[in-house]
Amino acid sequence: MYDVLANLKLVESSRICLHESHEYKRLHKTRQIIEEEGILRHPPLAILMQNGQYLIIDGAHRTFALQALGCKHIPLQVVEHEDFHLDMWDHIVPVATWLQSVEQDSVFRWETERLRETPVAEMKIGNKKRFYLYPNENRHDDEWRMTLWRQLVDSYNYSHQVHRLPTGMLEWPETGAALIRFPPISLAELERIVSEGHVLPAGVTRFEIDGRLLNLCIPISLLKQEQIELEQWERLVKKWRETLRLYSKPVYMCDA
Repeated sequence: MYDVLANLKLVESSRICLHESHEYKRLHKTRQIIEEEGILRHPPLAILMQNGQYLIIDGAHRTFALQALGCKHIPLQVVEHEDFHLDMWDHIVPVATWLQSVEQDSVFRWETERLRETPVAEMKIGNKKRFYLYPNENRHDDEWRMTLWRQLVDSYNYSHQVHRLPTGMLEWPETGAALIRFPPISLAELERIVSEGHVLPAGVTRFEIDGRLLNLCIPISLLKQEQIELEQWERLVKKWRETLRLYSKPVYMCDA
């Protein structure tokens, strides 16, 4: 059987990169749960970049929380490129004053037809209106694109409940709602964006990953050590190896 535990690595916090920002309420809740339980149940997932850094592809809030709690090392499930697929989330948001503020924001140019250049985002309003948002300023660099993405998401993310759906699952939103769709990015683009020091807004990228490690219950006290006690870590790995179960059917789990 595939030894998934061989891909579980204890990585120094300084070698970890995040490609997306965090949501403050969710971060506070995640940190509170980890601190109260004293364990990390599900390790974040990451890929090893060409520069030797580990890029978190799932588990940004857990990573932020562990760093905030003073963890010197963070356990990562390191996945290979063939074991995941990078896609995007569509955002479904109630139509409200945020939409008017975006319409009046001079950084965006609204078009009813898609132009040759890639838009910042596509927006569908429940009354069957479709718009393409382009930058008003003639800039196409990664920093400006990420700034516009964050500005758009921030306009609604902190004041409204956002429903996320895999891109293309819903063609049109219901009346009174807006669908925001972001253009896809490749893994190479994502690595370049991170290497340049930029981050995406939270909840835009979507990674489909096979074989997640769940419910390991790793003690936070171990992760706070300057020098990890390898014997203690090896005992944990041995216990996990003896109790690991592979579920080949869908599993429904409440995300804390």
